[in-house]
Amino acid sequence: MPKSVDPESNAYGKQHKQCFKGTRLKTLSAIRQWVDDKDTSKRIFCLLDFAGSGKSTVAKTIAEEWGKRRLFARFFFSRDTAKTSSTNSFCLTVANGFAGLNPEFKKHIKRFRKRPDLDLLSFEEQFEGLIAAPLRALSQDSILMIDALDECDNEHKRREELLEILSRQQSSLPHLRILVTGRPE
Repeated sequence: MPKSVDPESNAYGKQHKQCFKGTRLKTLSAIRQWVDDKDTSKRIFCLLDFAGSGKSTVAKTIAEEWGKRRLFARFFFSRDTAKTSSTNSFCLTVANGFAGLNPEFKKHIKRFRKRPDLDLLSFEEQFEGLIAAPLRALSQDSILMIDALDECDNEHKRREELLEILSRQQSSLPHLRILVTGRPE
């Protein structure tokens, strides 16, 4: 696992554009309503559609909104690069996203990142130390956006592992909402 996020990485969706004004209004409205809904049983929103339908454009638009006013982190999967087609940099990218918006979160991950065995830890241990434990300590509403989940490598079961961990962690992270986009596979 890399010690820092490559500024040239597309993990933040830099390669995508925002929605044109007046487009995708129903979809954007549904996502905005979901994130503001106080019903804690609806913590995951899946935007599933065919290739080229604008899912990543919607995600980029929402990311630009949320990045300015919420505790928010994102990861845009893409088959274009090794860093964005696997989960190798997922935990650190997400943790740095949250840390950039919250000094308390940053303190939590700073301690964990000092571990000399960080690169040897399993994905689940990294997720726990870099994301889950700091979020539980904060007990603050937060949002994780995962775009193009279908582009995450599943040949090595990385996508399955990520989904399993998110599923297992859901009950222990009551303040976390997750927006996922992908093809309906």
